[in-house]
Amino acid sequence: MKHDKSLAALIVNYNTGAYALACVDSLIHEWASSGRDRSKLQIVLVDNASPEDQEGWLPQIESRGVEVIRSRENLGYAGGLNACYEASLKNPSDAVAYLNPDLVFLPGSISTLLDYVFEHPEVGAVDPDACIDALGTFRLPRNHLPTPLEHVRLTLAYMHPFFARLYSRLRFRNTMEWWTAKRPIETDMLSGCCVFLRREVIERMGHAMDPRYPLYFEDTDLFRTVRKLGYKVVHHPGARILHHWSRSAKIGSPDNPEPNQKFEVSRRAYYDKFFGPLGRGVVGWMDKLAARWPSEKMHRPMMEMCDIGDHESPLEVRLPRSCRFLIEFAVHPAFPLACGVFGEGDRWVCPQESWEWFFPLPYFGRVIDLDADQVLFGFQFRKTGSFRTEAMSLDEIDSLGERLLSRSA
Repeated sequence: MKHDKSLAALIVNYNTGAYALACVDSLIHEWASSGRDRSKLQIVLVDNASPEDQEGWLPQIESRGVEVIRSRENLGYAGGLNACYEASLKNPSDAVAYLNPDLVFLPGSISTLLDYVFEHPEVGAVDPDACIDALGTFRLPRNHLPTPLEHVRLTLAYMHPFFARLYSRLRFRNTMEWWTAKRPIETDMLSGCCVFLRREVIERMGHAMDPRYPLYFEDTDLFRTVRKLGYKVVHHPGARILHHWSRSAKIGSPDNPEPNQKFEVSRRAYYDKFFGPLGRGVVGWMDKLAARWPSEKMHRPMMEMCDIGDHESPLEVRLPRSCRFLIEFAVHPAFPLACGVFGEGDRWVCPQESWEWFFPLPYFGRVIDLDADQVLFGFQFRKTGSFRTEAMSLDEIDSLGERLLSRSA
């Protein structure tokens, strides 16, 4: 700990009470482990009118000294954070963290992020490196800033495998820089799941987040606004968290159209705000072009995919030769976003503790020989059977921290 600063951690809960409790426990535990005074950590959580009963969790969260706001209406993610921020002003802190409820803080993460924003006044927002499983096997990708040009690239990638391959080259180059970085990277877009800012930056913005977005794009707006104010936006690979991907949106549930509906509302609001009639027109024209494109030609794999069937037990991938490799996994055959696994040898077996966090969905993968800079093959499969739904306990978090520290030693 270099800077003895106070922090207000803001959390929006929506049907994720168990994960929110684990997040709060890991936050408090890591705060204490770094030698910081508990009185300098303020945690505010809003329950965003969760349709599922959260009273099995909210009182437990309150017992940790957290201020819990029970909203009677769904304020949206941005609106929920604004409600938390307003509540935190009763005891203003030096820094503020925007947190998804399905996070686990790993050893050293809080001090690394908090110290960094106060050592670098030119930086307005910083986020950590994130993985989606307890062992840190699957690395989350770099997010690309949405622009009309990016929308054109993505739409073309969905329409034809040739453009998907072109897009993958750009995405792969940018993501490899992200995954192999040893030092903080200045960028234009971060993940909104865990962001640390100095309070002065939020005061200059006038609000925690623009409330016009019901879900999605509020973080994109945040980073554009921070950069417009003259601050840098930075990704810090030296701080690590576990992010249980999409537990609020429940991407594995086919009967939950609400996230997609809110995505469309937020997307229109974002392009209206930052790109005006011309940018909005480009996006609309590409959407119409995609809608007229033959449906059987949309969303095709960008390369030949070997179907390796259903897998209930952990996946095993065999390579044609021994090498340093990267395996990318995506839920879309054009690979617009992909998580990555690094390895060495002629095969890879997914650890059981990582496999259990995968949703039961179809997946697409490709294997890249990093020594030869060559794509070896593509494959597709479906994860079947059960997947873990319960959050990590504090004992599991402690055990995980010890194992990760011993691995890096």
